[in-house]
Amino acid sequence: MTPSCPQQPNTGASPALKQRVDVILPAGGRISGEFAEFAGVESKALIQWGERTILQRTLETFRALEGVNRVTVIGGGEVLEQAREYGVEGVVQEGSSGPENIFRGLEWLRAQENPAERVVIATTDLPFLSPAAVAHFLNACRDEVHIGVPVIWGKTFDARFPGTVSEYVPLKEGQVTVGCVFQISPEALFRARKQIETLFEARKNIFAMARAVGMGTILRLLTRQLAVRHIEDRCQKAIGCSGYAVMDAHPELAYDIDTIEDYRIALKHFAESEQSLKRPN
Repeated sequence: MTPSCPQQPNTGASPALKQRVDVILPAGGRISGEFAEFAGVESKALIQWGERTILQRTLETFRALEGVNRVTVIGGGEVLEQAREYGVEGVVQEGSSGPENIFRGLEWLRAQENPAERVVIATTDLPFLSPAAVAHFLNACRDEVHIGVPVIWGKTFDARFPGTVSEYVPLKEGQVTVGCVFQISPEALFRARKQIETLFEARKNIFAMARAVGMGTILRLLTRQLAVRHIEDRCQKAIGCSGYAVMDAHPELAYDIDTIEDYRIALKHFAESEQSLKRPN
């Protein structure tokens, strides 16, 4: 049986974005084994969340934001069918890698009339995503920077989602995690496509990653001397794009479902949240 959970409460009026954006939703993530059996699906985007899937809730989140122009979903099979049923403007067949899927979405958007100057990329496995969390991040991004990244303090994430098993990056400023929603300049990303694909291929090899980002960066990380400004500077040097970290972003941007345990804990937090809303004041 597919598990379900309470609906997320309505948070009120639609937040407004400071500038018009297009949205890319890569939805090719797959699950298998016990996780797929428990969830009742093999696509992370199709995991049930109350009466809707996480993909549908993600689409509703972005539709609720004033300033979203077009949305495109990259995936296959039932994912694209669900996107079409929802009325998504761009429905794009997935490729063979994460970067390829993103660039397929960017190419579709670039072919449209009057595309936005900024694009938001968000994964489709964020069950707690909300319009307020997205708007807070996007409105904090600097207009002149090519890539905006949400950074969440470990203590903030733990306070919002106690009991989760999380791995944090030990920066000089403190332990942090990175969210799964990004704001980018599409033309800057096209110019850096080769470098981005190289970094993606190197992501699971420490020696290849060291060559890509620089051994000095690795050493700073290992000695806890790596600061946010070092990462922003290295982004410029490695791929030719300026980066900006939005510190203290909402933890909802970082809770992604990668494992069956992530899903079970998420259901528990949702149920507890619903119970607290029903308690009398």
